[in-house]
Amino acid sequence: MIRVCPDYETLSEAAAEHIRSVGVEAVRERGRFDLVLSGGQTPRRAYDILAERTANDRSLWENTHVFWGDERCVPMNDPESNYLTGKRALLEPARIPRANVHPITARPPDEEAVAESYAQVFPAAPDLLILGMGVDGHTASLFPRSALLDESRKRFAFCLAPIEPKERITMTPGVIASARNVLVLVSGAEKAPALRRVFAPQGDLHETPARLLRHATWLVDGAAARELG
Repeated sequence: MIRVCPDYETLSEAAAEHIRSVGVEAVRERGRFDLVLSGGQTPRRAYDILAERTANDRSLWENTHVFWGDERCVPMNDPESNYLTGKRALLEPARIPRANVHPITARPPDEEAVAESYAQVFPAAPDLLILGMGVDGHTASLFPRSALLDESRKRFAFCLAPIEPKERITMTPGVIASARNVLVLVSGAEKAPALRRVFAPQGDLHETPARLLRHATWLVDGAAARELG
């Protein structure tokens, strides 16, 4: 499902409400909300709004466990860290208990061991997986022509990205398929060609990895949607 929002702020508000709604339902039905955060710039405003509107909803946040779908192999206080983005925008403002936060602590030269260990703590069926898409059509750290697009055994793996920071740990396609809900946020005219390729009737997953997410809920702004039919 694709929902086109007029602008980035409207997209962010819609994303915040979607996350809250899925979280409240998960806690009501299962007593726990397993939330997987995305890095990058696009979700930051949604995290801000979500924290602003729900910080006092302790029944939600005290039963929320937070994970990540990928991480750059940098210190946790590095500006490039996906963990740091989530911490500043959501974890601290919403006062999510520290024991409920499960970052990927990637450190060379143990990246493969960290990936294997993280797969063991990551939920079998996360309630909500938040993802974005790059201008090249990548999602998480699954880039075009990556061998991990064909990975069927490992849930998380070390990879070398074509952009900096190159060393990363990422989930594999099986994790995406396991999620109860997937929300994709896309903003900006520069992503319009990739978005068109994602939803083209025919296309190559290895050229546009975000085609893995065609079944997801997509929130896109008008600039990103300009090439959709």
